[in-house]
This record gives sequence, structure tokens and C-alpha cells, in this order.
Amino acid sequence: MEVTNVFGSVILIHIFIYCFDRYLKRNNSQRYLNFLSVTPIQIDFMSLRWTTSLFNKKISNWATRKKKNFCWWYSLGTMITILLCIPSLILLASTAVVSFENIRQHKNEEAILQPVVPGVNLPSTDLPYYLITLLVCTIVHETGHALASVSEQIPLISFGLIVWLVLPAAFVELPTKDVTSLSPWKQLKIYCAGVWHNIVLSIVAFFIVTSLPILLMPLFQTGVGVSVLNLDGYSVGGYHDFQIGDQLTGVNGCRVTEDNTWERCLAAILHASSSGFCVNNAYLSSVVANDQLGCCNNSELSQSHLCFLSSSDSISRNRYCLRAREVSESSTAWCSNHQDCFHNQSCLKPLFHSELENETDSSRLILIQRKNAASIIFVGHPDEIYRSVSVSNYVPRTFIGPKYVNVIFHLMWYLFSFSAGLAVLNVVPCIYMDGQYIVGALTEMVFEGCESGSMKRQAQRALIFSGTSLVIVNIAFGLLSLFL
Repeated sequence: MEVTNVFGSVILIHIFIYCFDRYLKRNNSQRYLNFLSVTPIQIDFMSLRWTTSLFNKKISNWATRKKKNFCWWYSLGTMITILLCIPSLILLASTAVVSFENIRQHKNEEAILQPVVPGVNLPSTDLPYYLITLLVCTIVHETGHALASVSEQIPLISFGLIVWLVLPAAFVELPTKDVTSLSPWKQLKIYCAGVWHNIVLSIVAFFIVTSLPILLMPLFQTGVGVSVLNLDGYSVGGYHDFQIGDQLTGVNGCRVTEDNTWERCLAAILHASSSGFCVNNAYLSSVVANDQLGCCNNSELSQSHLCFLSSSDSISRNRYCLRAREVSESSTAWCSNHQDCFHNQSCLKPLFHSELENETDSSRLILIQRKNAASIIFVGHPDEIYRSVSVSNYVPRTFIGPKYVNVIFHLMWYLFSFSAGLAVLNVVPCIYMDGQYIVGALTEMVFEGCESGSMKRQAQRALIFSGTSLVIVNIAFGLLSLFL
């Protein structure tokens, strides 16, 4: 199902729930009011909100027992978070410049930070990873605020979850007056705790991602090719022989060691001219050359044979109707013209029906090498393989497939990137973000003892305005670079 259809269905469901909620409340439905009193759910337009105080006592008791540990833990986190303020501003500024250059020069250079739009730069298949990551990152973030506040003797009001459209997030409610009555340093520990937890989460996720090849060494090997995960999207009319679990080691002579080299090899075939095979002239002499006959004339023979063009010299050009696998097995090397082969060889290049009729076509004869199996011969567009064949870096040593390893890898990678991005955004002095309160506490410390309160307020406003403007510019430029 298309992403637009999914979001359209979600919007209709939200509208129905909102209208149904208003209708039951207007008619004073006692059953519904009793349900809401037992289940603390708040229904707003396009959002659902659930709050609870069930975790307050457990969090308070744990934080009280570990008060000394939390004291140094959040002191360390506060110092690291403050040190990241300036690098985060520099990162956002450089990202804005890259996005602006992409728009101005119509380039597609990927920025370090960019907005995520499902169906545009987020594949629809990765949407579950995105939603789970968003929920985990916000829970970890808000847990930081909760533990830091309790360790400073500030009671929790409630903990909750909110779903806006399909985007889940966690939140924690604290007594604002009690927090602002603390010293600036203690306020900073509470405000920086969420960012600090996101930093730690991203480090842990990155460690798991980089350690997976070592941890899974008894079951999987890496750097020796890619393993075919699934062929669910495979829907081409070309000839192929992919099997789930195949270990792919090369594409048209281009060595494949991981998914990045797999993509590069396919891209190289798409952008390069059609390659051919160096075949001995003795082999060709045993085949009757057909000019405009057989499969070269789109006859029934074209279902099992391909038309090849031989250019043994600049004058003689013969067409041969041959089986592609027979040619590839007889070949000694790849070639782009006759000069790439030995003197007793000719360069045979596949000639497709569209080329015979002088039409533009990006179809290729692609030879995909497999370990312990015959090479796969594919006739068609390279991007069809890229879009439809899912591969993994983890090649099984046993009968256990890499499917679940791939899920763990993707989830950890999303946790690393999203948690780090959330930390960067929250440390920037942007309105409605943690950075706004961090700047407020910092200016209280810097201007402590200063009689002029206007200078402190002006510094706060200037920093928050600059940070908010930088975030808005990044979002605007990022979205424009995606859609223009």
C-alpha cells in the first residue's frame, strides 16, 4: 500500500475517533464517561494522549536509592551536553549551507541532518523502524528528565504517551514552579538529562552496530559478498535465477563484498556502455552468422537466445544468435571493443531488440556471480535488481538466515542516527525545545549577581531567536531540497 494511502486512512480514522468522542460527550453517554475515568485517554484533533502516574512511586524509590550515582551521572551529562552546544550550532549552520547549495545548483548531495519524509527519503518498508525508534528515543529522553528531577527532590506529576497521526512520542510532566525554584546548576541537570540519555543511547546503538560482525562471527561471515534476503518485489519479465540465501560475489566482473559495493556495481553497469565477452574465433567459426535472422529479428528463437554483435574488425560486423550462458562460459574476459581481446578473439556484445530498431533502452545483459552455484544471467534494467532484490552483509555459515540480524542492524542504525539527531536538535537554543531552558539556566549562571536584568533577558532572546531561526531554516531548506 502506498504511503499516501496509509496516511489518508490514518487521517480518516482520527477524524472518525474525534467526531465520535465529541458526539458521545455531547450526549453525556455514561458508559463512555465511565470508560474515560478508568482509562486516562485524551482525544484531540489528529492526536491521542495517554497519561498515568503509575510509574511515579517506582521511579521515585529507585532514584532515592541511587541518589549518589545519579548525582555524578547527571553532572557528567550536563557538562558534556553544554560542551556540545557550539558544535551542534556549527553542524546546523553547515547543514543549512549544504541544503541551500543543493537547491541552488540542483544537486542531490546528502546532508548530515535532514528532515525525514516517509515515501520520499524514507522507504515505506522502513516506516516500522522509524516509528519504533521515535518511541524508544523519546521514552529514553523523558526518562532522563524524570530521574534527574526526582534525584533533585522534584516530584513527578505524570508520565504519558502521545500519538500525533501515526507518530508516537513520550512525555513527562513536572511541577514548573518547583523546577524553577532550584539553583541554575540543578535546573541544568534536569534540562540536560534528556539530551544526555539520547547521547548515551546513540553510543550504545553505534557500538552494537559495529560489534555485530564480531558478535555473530560463529554464525555469519562478512566481507565475502552479500546474501539474498528476499525477492518479494521481484516482478520482471527478464530471465533470472535468484534464490533466497544465495551468496552473491560479483556483478559483470565487479567484485561484491558488501551491500555498498553491490549498489556501486549495479550503478556502474547502468551508467557504463554495454559490456561484451571476449570469445575465441574458433568458437564463432562453428556458428553460422545470421544477419537480421533468428533472434536478431525478434523471432521465436529470441525466447531462448540473444542477439550478439561481433566486431572483429572495423569492416566486418556479424550478428550471431546464441545462448547467453554458453557465450559467458566460453568467454575469457570482459570487453568494450575488439581491442580488449587477444588477436584470435572477437568481442561479442549483446544487441537488444530496441537497439535494432534504433530506440533508446537501458537494458543490459548482467552476469551475477554466486558462490558454489552457476552465475545468474539477467536481461533487463539494473535498477530492477536494485529495487527488488534485498540483500544482507551477513552471509550464513549455518542454516540460520540473516533475516533477524538484518532487523537488529536496521533498528540499531535508526536508533543511533535518530537519537543523535534528537540530541543535536534539543541542545540548540530553539523555542519549545530543551535548548530554550538550557540557555535560560546558563544565562542565570553567567549573569548571577548582575543588577541589570534586561541584559540577561536580551541575551536569552538573542540566543533563542538565533537557534530557532537556524532550526527553521534547516527544516525549510531540507524539505525544499527533497521536493525540488
